[in-house]
Amino acid sequence: MEGIGMGLGVASQVFSGVANALSGAGGVGAVLFFVGLAIILVIALSLLVVGIVRLIKALPNMTVSGFLKLMVVTAAVLIVLGLILP
Repeated sequence: MEGIGMGLGVASQVFSGVANALSGAGGVGAVLFFVGLAIILVIALSLLVVGIVRLIKALPNMTVSGFLKLMVVTAAVLIVLGLILP
């Protein structure tokens, strides 16, 4: 449970930093920048969701070697995330 609290604290700091940046930024250029950034984030999120759905659909049709490769990649990603996150 302590890790969740730490993650929420970091998220709170990030959101407060973004809020401070938004309040300090002025003009049409800043608004267009943040709108463009929001569009890119929405596209990235939708691509992530589509990729996850395709992966779930492909799981039953995977060969044993393909499934093992997926597990190795998943384990490597989790190890890297575990090293990066506090």
